[in-house]
Amino acid sequence: MGIWDKFVVLEGLDGSGTTTQLNRLETYCLENSISCYRTFEPSDGFIGRACRDVLEKRESADPLTLAQLFAADRREHQKIIRERLEAGHWVFCDRYLFSSLAYQSLSLDFDTILDLNKDFPKPGFCLYVECSVETSAARRGGRDSEDLYEKEALQRRVADNYEKSFESFYPDSEGLYRINGEASADEVFKSILKTLSI
Repeated sequence: MGIWDKFVVLEGLDGSGTTTQLNRLETYCLENSISCYRTFEPSDGFIGRACRDVLEKRESADPLTLAQLFAADRREHQKIIRERLEAGHWVFCDRYLFSSLAYQSLSLDFDTILDLNKDFPKPGFCLYVECSVETSAARRGGRDSEDLYEKEALQRRVADNYEKSFESFYPDSEGLYRINGEASADEVFKSILKTLSI
């Protein structure tokens, strides 16, 4: 497991704003002539599309099968990421293996998911946009839902699994950056730019 210095991953609970910040990062780089490539997981490759079909309930799959599909998609995705990094680009990715560990270990053993993902390159910057479960629910519009408490309990488990994943990949916290996701989108973006020094 190597480290890809200019590989930047944004992670966080649903509703934490990772996609919003990724869009802003891409726009900032384009406006400032900084070479970058924006991507996401699951990818838009054929395996990634299969993952999305399951996530969006168009297809069904056993939890282990889905975890293996995510890992297979990630392996294929590495080729594109590596090419861009070798060309000197910054690569910004909306979710990575930490999301697999956080979400897929809700229904499978954490170590099973870790084994599927432990050999992938580590991002030079893992930006964890940290917000409370309550903030996450409010941003997702979940407060009108009948199963609000169930969803919040689930997100608490996801948050706990994120912490376990960070302990596994960043035991000394070097490369892991916690961004205050409770702040405004503008403040979050300023924190990200300061962290990346771009």
